[in-house]
Amino acid sequence: MRPGILRKQKIVEELINLMRGRRTIAVASIDGVSARLLQKVRKNTSGKAVIKVAKNRLIARALEALKEEDPGITKLVEYMKGPTALVVSDMDPFELFKLLSSEKEYAPLKPGQIAPTDVVIKPGPTAAPAPAIADVKAAGIPARINKGVIEVTEEFVAVKAGEVVSQHMAKALSLLGVKPLELYVKIQAAYSEGIIFPRDVLAIDVEKVREDIIKAHRHALNLAVNAGYPTKESLPILVAKAHMQAVALAVAAGYVTKYTARHIIAKAYAQMLALASRLPPDALDDDLRRKIGAAATATVQQKAEEEEKKKEEEEEKKEEEEAAAGLASLFG
Repeated sequence: MRPGILRKQKIVEELINLMRGRRTIAVASIDGVSARLLQKVRKNTSGKAVIKVAKNRLIARALEALKEEDPGITKLVEYMKGPTALVVSDMDPFELFKLLSSEKEYAPLKPGQIAPTDVVIKPGPTAAPAPAIADVKAAGIPARINKGVIEVTEEFVAVKAGEVVSQHMAKALSLLGVKPLELYVKIQAAYSEGIIFPRDVLAIDVEKVREDIIKAHRHALNLAVNAGYPTKESLPILVAKAHMQAVALAVAAGYVTKYTARHIIAKAYAQMLALASRLPPDALDDDLRRKIGAAATATVQQKAEEEEKKKEEEEEKKEEEEAAAGLASLFG
């Protein structure tokens, strides 16, 4: 058997062994990624992930060999375009995506290249020397010479997403030091626990989604409590709310129970102090005067707390109304 074929078989076997028993298997584009950056990524992900560069057909052959063990794994082949690396890890696919996306370098656009995003040049001085002004203006970029360097005079959209970069514009952007291309080991899809996670799914902000879910849960719970809708989560709050309302009603009616007795006594005590405060000071003993003074101070503090609580309740009510409006929009 020819050495070339043996070498390819060895690579395929290595890839198969690399993938077996791993939580996450991903295919990543390394188009434009320099050897220096790839080495840096490998170093910074050591112990967390293994990155193996191989020809697409060899990676596809290794995935096909694992088809019987895990049928869904071969779908990764659909996401392999251009130079590809196989990435294996025991990390969650979202954590792996975030880890690899954090190691980037930036590069200028080349003539004839399609801009992946809008390239916007901000106004202000640049590091480009004055003699380059002709090339910058030839690209249509509003600029002038200021203190020996080129200064962009206003915000300018150099290239829109999807447009082909002209030779004049590529040169001007390079002179101005504009490097809009993000180069990194770009996961195109990951396979984990029988599920394929495409790039657009992996790219979501996990923390923001978690915060949104927590916020939505809180709004839904508030809505259920205010609507009196019993669920596993809202029922304890509804029972506690009903208990407080029942106690308040019994206290207002003067109905004595083991729950209301102390509240009724406290109410009577407060009424006594309020009545005593209307009497002339010389009609009161020192102890009663001290109690009236302390009650007055407590009343001021209580009013301040009630105002703060009212403000919080108004803000909470506003959030609930917004949540209700959001839920209503789901049903047209």
